[in-house]
Amino acid sequence: MSDIDASASTAIRFVVIAAPRTGSNWLCTLLDSHPAILCHHEIFNPEGIHTAISVRHQDLGFGTVAERDRNPLEVLDRVWRGSLGHAAVGFKLNRGQHSAVFRHVIADATVRKLVIRRSNRIRTYVSERLAEITGAWESFEHSKTAPTPPAVRIDPAQLRRHVALNRRYYDGVEHALAAASQQRAFEVLYEDLNRPRTRRDMLRFLGVSPDVALRSGTRKQNDAPLDVLIENHDELRRALRGSDLERDLLVDGEIVKG
Repeated sequence: MSDIDASASTAIRFVVIAAPRTGSNWLCTLLDSHPAILCHHEIFNPEGIHTAISVRHQDLGFGTVAERDRNPLEVLDRVWRGSLGHAAVGFKLNRGQHSAVFRHVIADATVRKLVIRRSNRIRTYVSERLAEITGAWESFEHSKTAPTPPAVRIDPAQLRRHVALNRRYYDGVEHALAAASQQRAFEVLYEDLNRPRTRRDMLRFLGVSPDVALRSGTRKQNDAPLDVLIENHDELRRALRGSDLERDLLVDGEIVKG
C-alpha cells in the first residue's frame, strides 16, 4: 500500500493562488511549518512537480510530468488524498498553470482559496525579470547562496503590460470565484505576511490552530532598494511621472516586522 493510499482522509483542502514573484514560496513554507498542514509548491508547474519541502525526499506517487499531464485530475485527487496524517493539505497554482486544474479547483467550493498578491507592482516585475535572467526562482534555507543579482533594465511599456496582465489575472480569479457559488477567498498581501494577526486569521481560515508560530523556509531574494536593482531607475522615474506606478517606484514598501 502506498503512502497516498494509506493516508486517504477527509483533510481540509486548499489552494494558494498567485502570480509569480508575489511571495507564494514564502507563504507555502510558512504554512508547511504548521504541524497540521501539508503545503506543496507548484505541483502543476510545466517543468516539474514541486512538492512540499518537508516531503521532497519521499515518492508521493505523483508520477512524471508527462504522466501528470495525461491525467491531471487523477494527480489532483492523489494530492488531496495524500495528507500524510495532516489536518489540511494544499498546493500552489501560479498564474497560467494548468487551466483544467485551475477551473476544477475554482469550481469546487469545498477547496479553500488563499489568494496572495504583492502591493508593489514594480518590485513584482523586477523580481520576475531577475528570476528569468538568473534562473533562481526559488531560494530556500538549504539552497546555495546565489550571486548578487545584476541590475536590470526596465522598459516602461513592458512594465505596464506586466501590471495589466496581473490585474486581469486577479480580476479573473475574483470573477471566477464569484460565479462559482459566491465563494470567498482569504486575501493576503506579501507585505503583511509577517503580521501576527494576518497569520492567525489565515490559519483560522484554513481550520487549524492559529496559535502556532510559523517558520519561514525561504531566503529573501532581491532585497536591495529599487534604485540599485533597476539599471535605468532615473529614466524609469521620468517615464512614470504622474502615473499610479510612480508611487511604487518611490515608496519602496517594506515588509512589516511583526
